[in-house]
Parts: sequence; C-alpha cells; structure tokens
Amino acid sequence: MERAVMSILIVDDSAVVRAMLREMLARIEGADVVGEFETPAAAIARIRSNPPDIVLLDIQLVNGSGLEVLRAVSAEQPSVKVLVFTNFAEDVYRKRCLEAGAYAFYDKKSDLHALRQTLSGLAIRAPDSPDGRHAYGPGA
Repeated sequence: MERAVMSILIVDDSAVVRAMLREMLARIEGADVVGEFETPAAAIARIRSNPPDIVLLDIQLVNGSGLEVLRAVSAEQPSVKVLVFTNFAEDVYRKRCLEAGAYAFYDKKSDLHALRQTLSGLAIRAPDSPDGRHAYGPGA
C-alpha cells in the first residue's frame, strides 16, 4: 500500500526535543515535518495559514501554553489531529487536553514508543480517513 504524505508541525519549547522528534519522524515513511515552533502565537499563525495534518504539541511553550494552540486548532481547524507530548503528564493535564480536543496524550518520560506507533499508524491511512480520538497514550 502506498503511503500518503502526512504533514506534521512540531510545537515544543526545547530545541533538543524538536531535534529528537525530527529524527524519529524521518524514519516514518510518509511523515513530513513542515515546520517547528516554540511559541503559541507563531504556531497558531502557521496553522491558520497552512494547516498540517498533525501537530505534535508540548504544554510548556515559550511565552505561553500549548493549551492555547490546542484550543485554537480545535476551534478553527478541527480536522487537524493534535498529539500532546509533554512532561506535564498528570491526570489534570491529560483530562484538560483531551477535553479541549487532543487526539491523543503522551508522557515524554515513558510514551515515545507509543507516540511513534500512533504516528506510524496514521501515516498508513490517508490523512483525512475518519477515525475516533484516542483516549490517551499508554500508561494512563
């Protein structure tokens, strides 16, 4: 089966994490990183002007919160899947993100493999394939 190209935007305050995610995504056939941001304002502007298929989103950002990005995406671009990947993996954050429209929620400390599996699975399907939201990554 030929894989569709899946455009991915990385939004994280850490250059190290962004680089690690870029490297991981380079090994997923069909995944294409189309941008990286560390602030909510820049990420939201990019998503509004040219929405990706997927946003990999941290909660802690420079000059704001990933929740700002998540709320904007959910309200304005509901077809964009937001996968939250954060160190703030407490239940209160998980619940808040999922209620705000996150497709999935992953703990940076323990869920990298699960995130990769989800992204690989999404890359196999066409980006606009209908599917339900994931409650959250493993370990919840």
